Amino acid sequence: MRLDKFFSEQKILSRRETAVAVKKGRIAVNGITATSSDMKITVTDEITLDGKFVEYRKFVYVMLNKPDGYVCSTDDPRDKTVLELLPEQLRKVGLFPCGRLDKDTVGLVILTSDGKSAHRALSPSKHVEKKYLFVVADEYSDEDVTAIEHGLILANGETTKPCKINRIDEKSGYITLTEGKYHEIKRLFGARKNRITFLKRVSFGGITLSDLPRGEWRYLTPEEELLFIK
Repeated sequence: MRLDKFFSEQKILSRRETAVAVKKGRIAVNGITATSSDMKITVTDEITLDGKFVEYRKFVYVMLNKPDGYVCSTDDPRDKTVLELLPEQLRKVGLFPCGRLDKDTVGLVILTSDGKSAHRALSPSKHVEKKYLFVVADEYSDEDVTAIEHGLILANGETTKPCKINRIDEKSGYITLTEGKYHEIKRLFGARKNRITFLKRVSFGGITLSDLPRGEWRYLTPEEELLFIK
């Protein structure tokens, strides 16, 4: 791979910008200042820009702790999108949210440029578990838990798959789903004459939301990447 192609594919510098950076001595390969933007490199070479290591990433995987008020979209004419919470450099690499959270739902969102793995993670046949912390307006009963866990027929005739509820107290708990119907959790409790007042996704396919502050992001760890692409 050429050095300028490396920076271009990482969406860090254009090929022309790479050539300028090389002339200014800003780029080094394995500790030696680069002299040509078309020099050949491999993904195992250590590349630095202004003394900072630049890691080659074929695909990018990001964890975001989504705040209220943002939509899980790459572009929206009315609302702020989760991409606006990322630095400009990351917005250039083709990231998109893997699955959607409602505008008023907070918590774990995975953004990636890996379309194949994202499609697989969202496929109903894969039964990928998504876990949410919920709070409802009114106390819910053991009968509500049993009905929701066994699957319900919603108002539009859709049938939900079995899920799991772990009660915290009379108005809160965790619910784990393996599907992602539109507003599913809200509709499940709505079918039991209750209303969700707070919803937060805390895990996706074994990847657990870390102690990121609300609105912050980080790259997935290598171990988390393996969970996502398996």
